[in-house]
Amino acid sequence: MEALRLDDAWFTYTGDEFVLKGIDLSVQEGEFLCILGGNGSGKSTLAKHINALLAPDRGSAQVLGCDTSDPENLYFIRSNAGMVFQNPDDQLVANLIENDVAFGPENLGVPAAELRQRVTEALEQVGLQGFERKETNALSGGQKQRVAIAGVLAMRPKILVLDEASAMLDPRGRNGLMRVCRELNDAGMTIIMITHYMEEVVHADRVVVLDSGSVALEGTPEEVLTQAQELERLSLDVPFAVKASLALREAGVPVRVHVDEDDLVSDVERLFAEGGAQ
Repeated sequence: MEALRLDDAWFTYTGDEFVLKGIDLSVQEGEFLCILGGNGSGKSTLAKHINALLAPDRGSAQVLGCDTSDPENLYFIRSNAGMVFQNPDDQLVANLIENDVAFGPENLGVPAAELRQRVTEALEQVGLQGFERKETNALSGGQKQRVAIAGVLAMRPKILVLDEASAMLDPRGRNGLMRVCRELNDAGMTIIMITHYMEEVVHADRVVVLDSGSVALEGTPEEVLTQAQELERLSLDVPFAVKASLALREAGVPVRVHVDEDDLVSDVERLFAEGGAQ
């Protein structure tokens, strides 16, 4: 089943200038998709179409088979497509962490006994077990973001949408977020991550690059991230592993072009070992 389907989706905030321009996109349940793009490319606008905060002006959007433009579908869609935004302060609603995490599922009508279990499990998933009685305003930015994610996970959505959710995190926090996302995806959850950090894209199943509201590139991380000149044209960073691979190849070292640094290191070590054996 498709988690998300956009057919020729167009959207405008002003009535004349379109932010999305004929987007065709299909995301299967259980897929890990990363969406890249420069400022103004339409990434966040697209994200808001996934949980029906916005609906196309032309074309259509379906989430888990439900048309996002039908008001009768909004409760189901927003219960099953959880969204985490860039700034956690935009999502935190309670002073105590346990109350904040419980807010979403409580509004879904989850019974009290199950509610406590969901809060405990969600906090464990983001590495905040034992933080239930702490105040949200005493947390660091990274901890607040994890609470925001826990609040979405406690609703047990089928789709998790992260709209630049790692932007306020330090490298350790970003690594922790990626670990959680990979674990959730391994358990079957659909992950749609909007980001500008290339290291977060490497382990996705598929990458979509937006440019001025249209799909500019689409494919596996290897197919997309190795297009160094095209990424630069789109004002996107080229992953370090790709840059290093290309530099080594120019220097005559016969490595493959890698998107993952660990894979590049392994390739170089293999070449040295083979050279040493000769």
